Amino acid sequence: MFDRIVIADWSASNTPKSGADSIWISCLDRGERATAVNHRTRAAAFDALVELADVPGRVLVGFDFPLGYPAGFAAALGLDGEPWSATWALLTSLIDDDHRNRNNRFEVASELNRRLGRLQYWASPPRRANEHLTTTKPAYTDAHLPEFRSSERRLRERKQYPFSVWQLLGAGSVGSQALTGIPVVERLRSHPSLGERVRVWPFQTGLALPTEPDTIVLAEIWPSSIDFAHVDHPVKDARQVIALAHWLAAQDANLFDPRAADSPEVLTEEGWVLGLT
Repeated sequence: MFDRIVIADWSASNTPKSGADSIWISCLDRGERATAVNHRTRAAAFDALVELADVPGRVLVGFDFPLGYPAGFAAALGLDGEPWSATWALLTSLIDDDHRNRNNRFEVASELNRRLGRLQYWASPPRRANEHLTTTKPAYTDAHLPEFRSSERRLRERKQYPFSVWQLLGAGSVGSQALTGIPVVERLRSHPSLGERVRVWPFQTGLALPTEPDTIVLAEIWPSSIDFAHVDHPVKDARQVIALAHWLAAQDANLFDPRAADSPEVLTEEGWVLGLT
């Protein structure tokens, strides 16, 4: 189905970082075994992703952070247009992230909370806390914005526990990864050497398998959904991306189930986790 599968385990670190809890990218070509490479900065990871995706054939690029937000986020911010695309454009315009990983994600989260008129993002470092961004979790009510997306609720029903995109810090959190990662995915989508081939799943494709023969499919994945103990590597993150690349290759077209979700917001704002049926 895919000639190449690329999996990125992301990091929102404020400094260049290697080893555990940094960026690992695996690459699996058809008929080969996956390899994993460590990248100290998001700038270096972006360059690597462009190079890995820019090959003939069908390429799948998976990211281990949410590509969408709970339904209603774009509307609550007063954004026009397709909710997912408008949100991506806003985050890309707000996030500053330099070649040494210095970024303003906490300031952006605070600003978004201010625009929303409530504490939605949380888990700020104490020195970054202010009236619009707290260190502790606020009381959530779905009357405003849901804490979890449809895919996360589905996983939690199955006794798997992804974190909310609103949580910025803490083991397992994904909020900071989404804030720093979505602008990178947006840049990939518009990159001159890739743009015409790129499709974002499921926003631009629906939940079914994209049928174009020379396509780069960008999708959300969740490495914790599979076992990786059998992979021989000293770093857990590397074991996960290697194992997931092989698992995705083995699943083939079964990954793309058009019946996987029945909420229209999945296709317009929230997104879905590839392989979740």
